[in-house]
Amino acid sequence: MGTQGKSVDFSVLEFDTYNDYILSFGTVKDNRYLANRDTTVTIVQLGYRTTKIPYTLEEFLKRVDIALEAIRPKTSLIGLFSDALAPTNKDPVLWLQVREMHNRNKIISTIVFTSYINNDGSEISGYIDLDMSWRNCMLETIRHTDWRAVFAGRSRLKPMSHNLSYSNPRYNMVKYTDSDNFLVVHHHRFGLMFMHRGDHKMITVGGQTNMYTGNAKRTMIYSPKYGYVVFYDHIVRKKV
Repeated sequence: MGTQGKSVDFSVLEFDTYNDYILSFGTVKDNRYLANRDTTVTIVQLGYRTTKIPYTLEEFLKRVDIALEAIRPKTSLIGLFSDALAPTNKDPVLWLQVREMHNRNKIISTIVFTSYINNDGSEISGYIDLDMSWRNCMLETIRHTDWRAVFAGRSRLKPMSHNLSYSNPRYNMVKYTDSDNFLVVHHHRFGLMFMHRGDHKMITVGGQTNMYTGNAKRTMIYSPKYGYVVFYDHIVRKKV
């Protein structure tokens, strides 16, 4: 799909994150006298600092997509692995085109938790850095996931031993590996966590509520093929 008929706002590309965009509407006095950046964000979103209504987060991300499509159509929409998904495929776990596009353009960085039952009856589970997995497929590295086959329905997404985490309790096998975007962290209180290499934000994956919960949007999805799959979408504040 091209950009014809759409209004392209290239100014959104000047900002690395949505928070940076919102804070651009603030004033020098805001930075000097307000207690924290969150207060400035709230004031701007309420419309007290500009006659122009700032974009919501969803609108901002859409505007970024449109602007990137206008200047880099080949990387924005052409060649996505998710394009191989058949229109008749209703598996919600594989509705990943927006995530793939945002990960490729470093707007978000996504971790996915998935599991499956192996032929020998053992349960394999693990956390996967989606952006790195897609890039490894593009580069055809050793032991990469064949994403074209996954979306086409010829294969399924499975954790591998080189992913962020890999677990096979039957054989007492647990392995953790840093990825291109995340470092593995074992927190003394919150357990397994991942730290984004660019902005150093911590991603908590246990489902508990703590000081790091807001660093990623946690979405659990069920499908007959994959069972329960959990996505952790982190809005990138500083690119790797």
